[in-house]
Amino acid sequence: MNMTRWTILVSLSLVLVGVRIALAGPEGTSDHPHASETMDPAATPAPDVRFTTLEGEEASLADYRDMVILLNIWGTWCPPCIEEIPHLVEVQKVIEPRGATVIGLAVDSGSSDDIHAFWQDRLNLDPAYPLWMGTNRTVRRHFQAFGLPNTLIIDGDGVIRERFLGLMTRDMLLEALEPYL
Repeated sequence: MNMTRWTILVSLSLVLVGVRIALAGPEGTSDHPHASETMDPAATPAPDVRFTTLEGEEASLADYRDMVILLNIWGTWCPPCIEEIPHLVEVQKVIEPRGATVIGLAVDSGSSDDIHAFWQDRLNLDPAYPLWMGTNRTVRRHFQAFGLPNTLIIDGDGVIRERFLGLMTRDMLLEALEPYL
């Protein structure tokens, strides 16, 4: 590799690291190793934005007030998201009897028929929790969700308490949710 290509690659790598650090949010850490930022409960109310459900109705997080919500922002085209979905189905089985729910927000994943077919054909699963449809642009604007999967814990008061970027397992999610249930 000649010196010019090497210099360009190193420069590009440094820029990408800088962008990732800038997008990570305010300083701080969470007790959870995959948390991308510590949330200030008083400053992070969940946005009141409406999405279309797979059934063609409109829904918002406000419709679930008084419930703990595990909002999973995912895409049918995202390999870690696909790997994570069976874990979310298992989490739903545990938290639903406790008055909480997973909501899957599929971004840029086609029509409701496309998403249903994905669950049936690719996952061989029936949706175990509410599924909504959105766009990358919307989730970036309203949830500052850069990258997928992106998972938020929203308490019963509608406050975003934790945010996780990347693949989460059943056990990791249940551990993170426990303080809010």
